Amino acid sequence: MKRKAVVVVLVLFLCSAVTGSATIVSDCPGLEPLVEFVGAEDLSVLDLVGFKAADRAMNDLSVSKSDTNILVLTDAGYVSEIGDYTTEKALDGLMQTCGASRGKGNLINVHKPYNAPLWFAFFDNVSKDCIYLEANSEVLKIYLDRAKLEREAALSDFMNLEDDSIFIRVAKENIDVDKLLSDPEPWQEQMVAKVFGGNEFSIITLCNVWAKGLPNDFLKCAELHDHICPGLTSGYLIAEYLKEELPSSDPRREYTIIAIPPWCKEDVLITIFETNVGHKRMFVKWLTLEQMQMLPKEAKNVANIVIKEDQKTGKREGIVLAFDWDKVFEGSGTNATDLRDFGTYKWWWVRLKQDMWMMDYLDSPETFVSTLKLFTVDSPAELEKLKSAGVNPLVELGIMPGKAEAEKTPSILWLGVLAAIVIAGALAYRIRKK
Repeated sequence: MKRKAVVVVLVLFLCSAVTGSATIVSDCPGLEPLVEFVGAEDLSVLDLVGFKAADRAMNDLSVSKSDTNILVLTDAGYVSEIGDYTTEKALDGLMQTCGASRGKGNLINVHKPYNAPLWFAFFDNVSKDCIYLEANSEVLKIYLDRAKLEREAALSDFMNLEDDSIFIRVAKENIDVDKLLSDPEPWQEQMVAKVFGGNEFSIITLCNVWAKGLPNDFLKCAELHDHICPGLTSGYLIAEYLKEELPSSDPRREYTIIAIPPWCKEDVLITIFETNVGHKRMFVKWLTLEQMQMLPKEAKNVANIVIKEDQKTGKREGIVLAFDWDKVFEGSGTNATDLRDFGTYKWWWVRLKQDMWMMDYLDSPETFVSTLKLFTVDSPAELEKLKSAGVNPLVELGIMPGKAEAEKTPSILWLGVLAAIVIAGALAYRIRKK
């Protein structure tokens, strides 16, 4: 009897689940691909928020599903501060509704910290319009909690909510790069107003560089870095140069990279070569202003030291790389002083302009990247020393003078000057005597 009762309850439960999902699909036929993909019993509020965002954007942009001219950006999957809930399910709702995907190259899963708001952006490469939607975490939490108790009712009621209840911010802006660069002041006002919730720079750079043609491996680097800037592009060029000048069949195990000095480029090297800090393949060393001033002219653009330890022979070869920023500024028609002008549009304008200009050089990294020095490492102890705290590897490799050596240099110069004065005085005395 008990067994029969259990079977009856199970049947009733399954019928309820099927009926509930059938009802929500009949009320909103657009949900059918999503329900089929995730399964009726696993459909969640987060699936639905991804659906809602994509459905709203597609209507506002007047585009259809699987339109390859649409780029979709979101931080879903990284954000976990909606109560105790993570947000990766929103990706399913998003992809099944608009048809964007990583495989198609038109979905960027932007890396953000755990407590960032959940947001979505949709960029139309034809019109250059962009829709930004930022989810209301408090509303999501209410319905996620409620779904634990009465799942079908919570899902149904959530679908009946108006967009302005689900999203605390919905904005549509035209972000055509030509317009932004030729007339930056209006967009500066939007930047200050945080029209895209503080993600303005990320969105305008990712969208416009993608529109120009963003290689898949570069796209992955941009996801980690959360935007595209000249520093990131320099890393891509350095990586391409390194593949040619010091190639490795197993960079994860053969490369040791010393970032000196570090900048955005390191996110590229980590992504492309898997030379993570956690794998003990990336070492970061900062140069003080005093140390930067001590660099000789030919080494002022130093970027990375890379040592390759051949897994078969044990031979250790090294290369010191430089990146020529002067060429970037000159070629793109920009000024270095504008980089720090955060009070006006200039800080983002110069970066965006360089972003677009540098894309034409992805296949010719040697235009900007050069070799300062080739060297060999004779022992594991020597390699450990280059990596160690308190050791300046540029000094060890003879790229720049050490502090003690630099302090001696002025004294030597003054002695030379003094000697010249004495000699000149002696010559003058002899001439007068004659």
